[in-house]
Amino acid sequence: MMFGVNFYKVAAAVLTITAITFGSYLLMRGTDITMPSLFHPAPGARLIMSMDGFRFAQSENGKVSWRMDARSADLYDNKEAQLQDIKIVFTSPEYKESTILGEKGTMDTASGNASLHRVTRDVKVITSDGYLLTTDSLFWKAGERVVWTADPFKLLGSEIYLEGTGISANVDMRTIMVKNDVKAVLQE
Repeated sequence: MMFGVNFYKVAAAVLTITAITFGSYLLMRGTDITMPSLFHPAPGARLIMSMDGFRFAQSENGKVSWRMDARSADLYDNKEAQLQDIKIVFTSPEYKESTILGEKGTMDTASGNASLHRVTRDVKVITSDGYLLTTDSLFWKAGERVVWTADPFKLLGSEIYLEGTGISANVDMRTIMVKNDVKAVLQE
């Protein structure tokens, strides 16, 4: 007799669980069940790593053509780096150097393109042959070795003082294009 009672209890439990499961399926089918927002990742890029001291370099034909150093960096999953106290040094094939200095910026680590922005000090470009460019923001296109800004700027060299709004130049300041409000003083 004991066997019969236990069999009926187990059979009743299995049928009850099956009925509840099937009934739940019938009620819930076609219903979109969403996860609570607590379990969803935040929108936008995800921070992968923060670090003090960051160095990034690009080589051409076995020689470093430019390198970037920053005091700190936050690296994100979309290949973007948020940087503080940035220094980018370019070396030409003739071994001339140009340096960009900025307090805050971002860099696309896949392409090397970067943007630098003023916080309390001007963004600067300093060349080994004596040119100094100052502005509020500067954008760098790594593949073309070109810098540009739409902001007002000042450029001082041994033979020229130039100011205006909007400039595009190669990093050694050999080729310069000014957009607006150009003022130039040539010196001997």
